[in-house]
Amino acid sequence: MRIEIITTAEGFAALRDAWDGLACRAEPPSVFLRHAWFAAAWAWRRDDAELRILVAREGDAIAAILPLIRLRGNGTRRRVWTLLTVPDTQCCDLIADGTAVTAAASTLAQALASRRDWDVLVLDYLAADGVIATQLARELQRHGIAATLAERGRNLYITLQGTWNQYWSTRSRSVKKACNLAANRLQRAGAVRVEHVGPGAMSDIDCDRALEAAIAISGRSWKRATGNSLDHPAPGNFIRALSSAARREGWLSVWLAYLDERPVAMEYQLVYGGNVHALRSDFDAELDQMSPGSFLFRHLLERLFDGELTQYLMGPGDNAYKMRWTADGHALCRLTAYNRTLFGRVASFIERHAKPMLRPLKERLRRGPAARASGDDATPGKR
Repeated sequence: MRIEIITTAEGFAALRDAWDGLACRAEPPSVFLRHAWFAAAWAWRRDDAELRILVAREGDAIAAILPLIRLRGNGTRRRVWTLLTVPDTQCCDLIADGTAVTAAASTLAQALASRRDWDVLVLDYLAADGVIATQLARELQRHGIAATLAERGRNLYITLQGTWNQYWSTRSRSVKKACNLAANRLQRAGAVRVEHVGPGAMSDIDCDRALEAAIAISGRSWKRATGNSLDHPAPGNFIRALSSAARREGWLSVWLAYLDERPVAMEYQLVYGGNVHALRSDFDAELDQMSPGSFLFRHLLERLFDGELTQYLMGPGDNAYKMRWTADGHALCRLTAYNRTLFGRVASFIERHAKPMLRPLKERLRRGPAARASGDDATPGKR
């Protein structure tokens, strides 16, 4: 097995058919392994990164793909490589033929260990039971690369099997009260309606209109100040590229809530393999007190129970608002590896040794004034 590295957009595009062939044979299947997903992610990241896609070949056949990028302008002299991800990524892994996973992980680890053009490797949004977390991490260590796995939280999900009434009966009184208040506030403010533009019933006009409405709502949300709202150039490139492919493949699902025919809340989803992936949920920040996002979420979630779907995935993070709706989640982790270069060794020492040693001191300094005021920092002789 040999490794080649793809660094051009043309080379990346040429991999599409073989890439999707591998992704469709992966277990479990995931939209976040498909070429179209990474192509959309590259539409976002192309201004701050360079492609470093590692392809493992067995003869002429492609056995595995590790979709990496090299970050530019990270503020340090460290050469950092990461997976080709964006904030909307829910999960990522090696794209590999199941029969070649072990050999591919070993060959890729050996190739990475032999290179001196990277210092730190950060592989994020990993399934805790995936190939990278269980095999590539071990192979990197076997080839002398310092590598650590850290918990990354969970991708929380709601099981859509059963009936809505059965699920709704398990929610707390406070959740039900908040949903009723949101509905009442909106209905007092004007005429409210919900629209769904989804797989199987979507014209070009419907798709374009729904997408532009979603982008406009994102631009009026609190996320605009973060630079990640969809009206910014890089996220906008991502969502338009993804929408074009998702409509073609039958994955695209957009929900919109209107107040007096003005779009005020949206949720952008991908539907794949019986799963609904909620990528973006935004609402007009001027209507924060009316909670249009909560109103839309309650409405669309009930509707999702009407079909033959399996799970509704809310995205990484054990956020409090998500925990009000579910306690179930798929564990995620992050792999950080340090090369045997000068900057790799320095980064390894700082992150794996210096920072853990200094953390208790930093915590004591941070808590010092409050601890002394409460007597918690008293010396034994003063107790």
